[in-house]
Amino acid sequence: MYENVIKDFEDTIDTNDIFNSFSFNYALSHIKESSSHLKFLIGIPGSGKTFLINYYKTENPNTLILQGTISKEELDKYLLEPVELFIIDEAQLLDIKIIEYIRTLTDTKKYKFLLSMHLKEAKEILKKEHFKSRNIDIIELKPITKEEMIQYLNTKLIKNNASYILTKKEFNKIFNYTNGNFRYIKKFTKTLFELLEFAYQNNLSKYRKINNCLLSMTAIHLGIEND
Repeated sequence: MYENVIKDFEDTIDTNDIFNSFSFNYALSHIKESSSHLKFLIGIPGSGKTFLINYYKTENPNTLILQGTISKEELDKYLLEPVELFIIDEAQLLDIKIIEYIRTLTDTKKYKFLLSMHLKEAKEILKKEHFKSRNIDIIELKPITKEEMIQYLNTKLIKNNASYILTKKEFNKIFNYTNGNFRYIKKFTKTLFELLEFAYQNNLSKYRKINNCLLSMTAIHLGIEND
């Protein structure tokens, strides 16, 4: 009954499935307009950094996305390619020596880099003296607001003829559980509808409508709330 809803909330990178939150649009515009050769895209895990950089690449094909596990030798090979912007996802995984090497590369003004990393690790790196004096753009991707979450969920539910499922009170509870974290919102909603589908398939009448018990069970399953 809810298979399509569940599929729509899978944690995949589909750049056609864009949600234009204020923070997303701000960060995207900032990346496009920034003249800095070294940029940091920062945010808590699950805020949508990976989706954003992949979406940026669809609009700017002369962009290369690399992973934070890359070695200096591998990076040097890519530097020979005609790339406008090098993006490193999960850049908190980079060895600090490679990050310093990237900084020296951008100092030459021949290369442009965007390092996408977790907020906590980025703050520690940017405290270092040799980053303080550089022209570095710091772009933070923040959690979505409750109103944006409701708009996002309603759009998905209307598409799947399930707009009647969630009430304002339940939207509020989902937001309180997820704190506007985009990945958690998708995971929470997917899990919630999986439980609902299980109840429907097994004729568990008590759980065939979303209630506080189902919401709490979802939170426990995701490790958000202790049972």
